[in-house]
Parts: sequence; structure tokens; C-alpha cells
Amino acid sequence: MTFRPRHEKPYVIAINAVSGGGKTALANLVQLSLPGSVLFCFDDFEGAAPEDFYEWYKRGRDLEEFDCLQMREAVNHEIQKGITEFVILDYPFSRDHPQFQIQIDLSVFVDTPLDVAMARRIVRDYRAEDGESAAVAVERLRQEMKHYVEKARYPYLDTERHKATSDVVLDGCRSLEELKDEILQRIRSERTN
Repeated sequence: MTFRPRHEKPYVIAINAVSGGGKTALANLVQLSLPGSVLFCFDDFEGAAPEDFYEWYKRGRDLEEFDCLQMREAVNHEIQKGITEFVILDYPFSRDHPQFQIQIDLSVFVDTPLDVAMARRIVRDYRAEDGESAAVAVERLRQEMKHYVEKARYPYLDTERHKATSDVVLDGCRSLEELKDEILQRIRSERTN
């Protein structure tokens, strides 16, 4: 896909979804489809985060407890270089975190049902580790599911609030290729007008 030349700051695309919702895979696919693009993944940066997400949820869900400073500095550095056409953020907060509110040109929310996201996480994350018996792996998974039902589900549900500040809400049950095409079409539409 080619776009008209642009002399402004890079076009910043933020992709958000619940864990297991497809944001990282989609962000990678979009980055591969946009020549002159750079991808920044929230999980690649160190920073403060609530130690206990359930307690964070109960005390009011303040996004400023997540320190995005290193990521913001990396993105700002890329923008200041002036050579990148697109910056893609694999980023869980849409425009809701104050450190990225004004930088994002297109905020995408992948709306993936929690059961689908959880199934994807199980497939992705739960394999027997070296030397681990199947019984131990199953017990590890059982404990994770117990924790999810008792506590982790609530911060997962909190992700829904980011739909309201997103420009595009995509159906997370569709294929990554379809989702990527929809994002590229939206970019094309915005940049040709």
C-alpha cells in the first residue's frame, strides 16, 4: 500500500484489545503492511504498573498508575527524527492515558469476547514446560482459571471502557487479515481526504 507523501508528523495508530484479543498479532500485521512504519509494543517497555490488578480495579482504575514514560519517549524520539511515515502502538489504553492522548491519530479497539480471548491465551501460553508433567501443567492452568474467575476477570472487563474513546471498533472474532484490511482502508480514506 502506498500513500501520498506527507511532511507532517507520522500518522500514529494505536491498537487496543483485552489480553488475548489479538492486538499484538494485528499490530505486527499492520506494521508489515505499511512501508515506512515503526511498531512500539507496550509490553517491551519497563515502567511502573500496579502490583495487583484486582486491587487497582477496586481502588478506581486510575490509568496514571501505569507509567508509559519510556514508551512515550521512544515514540517522541521516532517522531522527531522525521523519517517515519507511520507509528503503530500495541498499546492497551487508547486515548485514555494522558501520556498519549494527543499523539494518536487513529485509535483502534479490537472487541474480542472474553471467552475467545481466554481460549487464545490458553492456546498461546499453556504448554507443558521442560520436564513438567501433564498433571502439573493442568494444575497450573486450573489455578490460573480460578484466579481469573475470582479476580482477573474484573480488570479484563475494564478494557471495555476504551471502546468509547476509539475511532474504530473491530470484531475480534474476524480474521486478522480482515481486521488489517479494515484498518488500512480507514487510513487510506483519512489520508486521501
